[in-house]
Amino acid sequence: MRTLLRLLHLLGGVGFAGALAAQLAIASAATDTPPRLLAARDIALSVSSTVVLPALGLMVLSGLLLLALRPALIEQRWLIGKLLLGVAVCGIALVQIQGAARQARALAAQALHGPAAEAPAAMLAALLRSERLGAWTALVLAVAATALALWRPRLGQRAEPPSP
Repeated sequence: MRTLLRLLHLLGGVGFAGALAAQLAIASAATDTPPRLLAARDIALSVSSTVVLPALGLMVLSGLLLLALRPALIEQRWLIGKLLLGVAVCGIALVQIQGAARQARALAAQALHGPAAEAPAAMLAALLRSERLGAWTALVLAVAATALALWRPRLGQRAEPPSP
């Protein structure tokens, strides 16, 4: 059972990182013409809702189930650090990346169907910057969590005194 959960956790992490990389590529390839920008926003939102969020859910659920199978790991400080990094990644993915993708899609649709204005263009540029920053931050934190899981440092635990 643990092997299956570890595999699911790994697959969730790989899917999450790959989908974030795809969103970064889509965001960098988006052009300024409203029809192409709207199409790029639709693709980014589709990737976010069909790959990023399910992969994130799989990663969190399998990680929590792995922790439930080995409750002694809760005492390990590296695991607490990994858990905190995971919470930060979830928050960034749900609030900053997904939220910015939805708002950017709405602004792109508004720019396509309405008169071109400077305010929506400036807001759209800020949202795209926020989405890219969130994706890069989530990727860096996910790599840090993976490094913690592989390295498993003691993180300040006291060494047991030698028994006489």
